[in-house]
Amino acid sequence: MYTLKVFFKSKWLEIAIVAISFQLITTAISIFLGNRPLLIMFTAVGLILLIILVTSAAEAMKGKSKKEFIGNPLNINRKGIILTIGLKSHSANSTVMKVIEKMSPEYYGFIGTEQTFAANIGQTIAQSIGLKEGCYREKAVDPTNIREIKEDTTHLIQWMIDKGLSKDDIVVDITGGTAIMSIGSYIAADENKIDTQYVYSEYRDNKPVEGPQKALMVSSYESR
Repeated sequence: MYTLKVFFKSKWLEIAIVAISFQLITTAISIFLGNRPLLIMFTAVGLILLIILVTSAAEAMKGKSKKEFIGNPLNINRKGIILTIGLKSHSANSTVMKVIEKMSPEYYGFIGTEQTFAANIGQTIAQSIGLKEGCYREKAVDPTNIREIKEDTTHLIQWMIDKGLSKDDIVVDITGGTAIMSIGSYIAADENKIDTQYVYSEYRDNKPVEGPQKALMVSSYESR
């Protein structure tokens, strides 16, 4: 039941469009065919099957470019990384800093808030690892506005591409920041076919527990 609720919640617009379109088409067919209920019924069934086939084909095409990744995503050689950050992301023991230390790419994009921007979190991270000014960009977003987060993440992706990076060179790390920031950045990455990763940590008293952390590849794509 829960799965169905999630499905209808996420696909309500597509369902509404299909339902309205189906109603209009069947009404037009019934007018055209006149009083032939059996023929109208068979036509309606055919339309339903056609919709199912087209939808299935679209989903299959969408899923073809994705691939299952086995291994540690932090071991992949990347030239660019986009990170969602919070007010403590500059701390030496933060997950964000550990990811940066492990991957050491050339270009960085930081998705933060007005609070992180005012606190110079992105700039502090950049200075701590010796980044030149042209090698990083920081975006301050409304942490409740998914559209703004998605658009700013897309801008950072495009900035890296303009710098000469391929899509395979870039990863979006959605570990830091708020849950909504992670969702918005993930949507942008998925739309642009950019890999997404997340580093799982155990927390105690709202602080990451020292010890092994698990890096997960959320979405991985074939070479374009």
